[in-house]
Amino acid sequence: MPKTSRKPKTPRFYAALWAAKFTLAALRLTRHAGGQLPGVIAMKICPDFLSRIGTPEHMVFVTGTNGKTTTTNLVADLLAANGRQPLINREGGNVTEGIASTLIKDATMGGSARSSVSVMELDERCARLVFPHITPELIVVTNLYRDTFTRNAHVGYVYDVVDAALPAGSRLVLNADDLISGRLAPQCEQRVYYSMCDLPGDTTEPEGIVNDLNACPVCGGHLRYDCCHLGHIGRVTCESCGLTNPASQFEAIAADYSRSTITVRENGGAAAPSHEYHFSAGSVTDLYNLLAAITTARSLGLSATQIADALAGGVGIVESRYSEVVAGGKRLVRIASKGENGMACSRGFANIRREEGTKAVVLMLEDYYMAKDPTSTEFIGWFYETDFEYLADPSIKQIVVTGVRSEDMLLRLLLAGIDPARIAQAADGKAAADVVDYEHVDTVYYSHAIHNEHVAEESRNHLAHLIEGKEVA
Repeated sequence: MPKTSRKPKTPRFYAALWAAKFTLAALRLTRHAGGQLPGVIAMKICPDFLSRIGTPEHMVFVTGTNGKTTTTNLVADLLAANGRQPLINREGGNVTEGIASTLIKDATMGGSARSSVSVMELDERCARLVFPHITPELIVVTNLYRDTFTRNAHVGYVYDVVDAALPAGSRLVLNADDLISGRLAPQCEQRVYYSMCDLPGDTTEPEGIVNDLNACPVCGGHLRYDCCHLGHIGRVTCESCGLTNPASQFEAIAADYSRSTITVRENGGAAAPSHEYHFSAGSVTDLYNLLAAITTARSLGLSATQIADALAGGVGIVESRYSEVVAGGKRLVRIASKGENGMACSRGFANIRREEGTKAVVLMLEDYYMAKDPTSTEFIGWFYETDFEYLADPSIKQIVVTGVRSEDMLLRLLLAGIDPARIAQAADGKAAADVVDYEHVDTVYYSHAIHNEHVAEESRNHLAHLIEGKEVA
């Protein structure tokens, strides 16, 4: 287990720590969140603050394009369910100052860590700013895709940032089915891989508008897919140089959707032990997040039985990412997607398309805060890297678009070949609920950006009242 070398605590460090602690107290007294502010203040006073503050003995960082928050929460909840309450940055944020704020909250007045274990989400681009100061025990990389264009440009750029930053002393938890992130950081000799079995809806080649791996990353040769789960993620071999997926130590060998269970075999071979785990959400993305969390929790010393019991006891995908209620016999489902991220939204659309029954879909994909700020403009080019064509499926009877970007989204839906008669526009969430044709569908899906969770929830509550015939103010 790596032990981060800590610089000595100097008067400047103590000044930074105590100023940050005072700020925390003031924020709590005034009932403000201010997640990153203590870290901003501490690092302003002491730029190498992260090299000096005490850290938990066992540290886990989770990064990657999609699934960071879900995987972080799952690992933390599995640990907590087994009596190991971890430090987690749910409020501090996943950038450098947020990491500092989380450690400040945990620190004593002398700068020592109170917690023995931490699980923290980390923005990929901040890896180069955090890991020179902290060498965690485990680093989980969920995947690497094309991300928000205005922040991360291209997957190759993000790969280079993360690849150079990962400390050699850390053990990596990697997705064997992703030939991009799975090849990260050869300087890290300790690594454990996880992989997924065949699933309903798999294809034999990448599907969708964007493919981030259209040639072998080693020789440029043609890639042959035996199985493709989503995007470029799957079992693949280069026909020129023979590059293929690394062997996985945690392999999902079966997924039973009727029982909501996934079976994971450990350490390869037909005679290797396998264990069954309950899942609360069964999309491909959710299963990968769960598999990453299981692999991480096992690497931290939890037994398979401890993990299985925690999952059976209610640990699962947090409601901010997936939530389902029933009103008047109609399923009302919220699915959150990372904003301005074509892959995340495309996978959400694909999952909706695969669901049984007839559906209406309410799209709330604009950035809530940018839409409220008259000085900012959201880059809508990502609409054209998103597979809105999935929504042309005959099972989707109605699509409702909302918000200030609804005209742009309407155009994209028309270009995707969707009948204009199936599209409705609404000014806001309440108006969206008012125009949903719930009587002629089995399920209403809210596909919303992460920052729009409260808007989607308010709209869903309003729709539930309409369906149940309750008086709505």
